Amino acid sequence: MLAPDAAPQILWISVSSTTPRSGDVVTGTVLTSSNVASVELRIGGYSLNSTKTDVGHFEWSFTVPSLPFYAPHSFALQIIARNTAGVAAATSVQMTVR
Repeated sequence: MLAPDAAPQILWISVSSTTPRSGDVVTGTVLTSSNVASVELRIGGYSLNSTKTDVGHFEWSFTVPSLPFYAPHSFALQIIARNTAGVAAATSVQMTVR
């Protein structure tokens, strides 16, 4: 177990699909160091908080919206893990809506 004020770490990420279609439900799991208090996801101007299911274990899901043909269809899904002091660790996963 890491001290609460130690730098947070993202250890592993799983995403059900990086090439979903509009209407698909995308799910994911993020494993972090034990001192992570929250995991936030950001994609295309939207933000989503994940659910903490155990120490260092977070899960999430969202439904892919319908995008107009002229809108960008490639996005970086940003994953941000924070400890209780607000110190963050971040990574990203590239996604393309088909």
